[in-house]
Amino acid sequence: MSKLRVIYSADDISERLSEIASAIAEDYGDRELVLVGMLKGAAFFLADLARLMPRPVDYEFVNVTSSPGDHGETVNLTFATQVDVADRNVLILKDVFHSGVTENYLITHLSQQNPASIEVVAMVDKPQLRSVNLNAKYSVFDDVPDGFLVGYGLGPGHGEHTNRPDLCIVEKD
Repeated sequence: MSKLRVIYSADDISERLSEIASAIAEDYGDRELVLVGMLKGAAFFLADLARLMPRPVDYEFVNVTSSPGDHGETVNLTFATQVDVADRNVLILKDVFHSGVTENYLITHLSQQNPASIEVVAMVDKPQLRSVNLNAKYSVFDDVPDGFLVGYGLGPGHGEHTNRPDLCIVEKD
């Protein structure tokens, strides 16, 4: 049996997202922004952040998967809407930013369209786990304890805890 420990309440998340939206708005001014959410984990994050932006933003979703291979991780872009980023400022939204391998792959892929800029925005940033030289420009939380995260779009699937409004760690009894 396991129990959940709330590490960030819905109010904590909302407050931090407001701060991040304000910082993004200040940094980018009137420049065109495209939020690219990495599925599925960033869906709630993207929706809430987009609604907090004080100006229009465009958005797209992609799914990038990675798996161990003979020569390191194998990364594949398995789903992408018609992502047009030419001459636009791109913010890649990631639920938990750890190794950076999938984010690096997506940046390389999107860079072929010559965007004005590409940056990563992490819901949870774990730079100590990074295996590539890549940092988040913005992170909602960077002091999350180790453990399996659920809530706010994160979870094991099968409807278990993903729709909780807070962010929790699963603790074993």
